[in-house]
Amino acid sequence: MNKKDDARQYLLDYFAQADKLNGTIEEMKQLRKGNAPKQEQLDEKVQEYEQRLNNLNSGKIKMNQSLKILGFDKPIAKFSQEELIRLSEILEP
Repeated sequence: MNKKDDARQYLLDYFAQADKLNGTIEEMKQLRKGNAPKQEQLDEKVQEYEQRLNNLNSGKIKMNQSLKILGFDKPIAKFSQEELIRLSEILEP
């Protein structure tokens, strides 16, 4: 794989992990809304949340490193419009 392909894969993995984390958060909310949720179920979801958050943070580090190699030197949240356009080109298959 080349650097651009690596960056694309890290970006896709990062967003997939973020989506999974959001799903876990929603499941935790639903459990808490239920009538007297079982503590065991909540504990399992908290552990799942922690693991997904760790995966997300690890993926973020890899993603940022790969983007830095391609000339992106700041977090995605601070990208200019031009940088977002460059990023979209990386994500194109």
